[in-house]
Amino acid sequence: MLVQAIVWVYKRKDCAGDPPEFKVEPDVAKPMAERGYKLIQALKRIPGSDEHGDVNFDRLAKWVGIVRKSCAELSRIEIADLVLGELLASAPPEKDGTWPCEAVRKVLEDVQSEDIMRGVHTGVYNSRGVHTRGPGGDQERQLADKYRKLAQQIRASSPYVASELLLKLTDTYEREAVREDTEEQINRRLR
Repeated sequence: MLVQAIVWVYKRKDCAGDPPEFKVEPDVAKPMAERGYKLIQALKRIPGSDEHGDVNFDRLAKWVGIVRKSCAELSRIEIADLVLGELLASAPPEKDGTWPCEAVRKVLEDVQSEDIMRGVHTGVYNSRGVHTRGPGGDQERQLADKYRKLAQQIRASSPYVASELLLKLTDTYEREAVREDTEEQINRRLR
């Protein structure tokens, strides 16, 4: 279903035609793209999750492999990886607080896709949603500390996730903290 939604929403990278089972008539292309986009945005539950939210590595790895292979055959691997990454950003933490959960970390370590990591980064960043601002970058520094600590917790078992996701999130929030500090200083001078 996710592959079908990706096909509806995103064009092939190679500009070739899709196989008959994926073709959409031009008169319904726009509504199908809208439906596909809504479906992609609505996905929050990690495939392979049970009713308690625990994620089964084998089931998740198999599903990710099928989606990636299908989208590669349809010349949409890069966008599929970004979509997969945004979905994996909603992974639950482990019971000890490490994030993402071990099954998702193992999949990320096995696949080692930069596009998936960019998708996870975007998903985490956007999950913050609308928030109130205090003066300066203290909120961003707290988030940077959170992701730095998570990276330290998993760096031995999941070095790729620690460096390519958690430390990059740390860097993002540290840059935002500096930007917010600068903006606060400018605002104080203007008062």
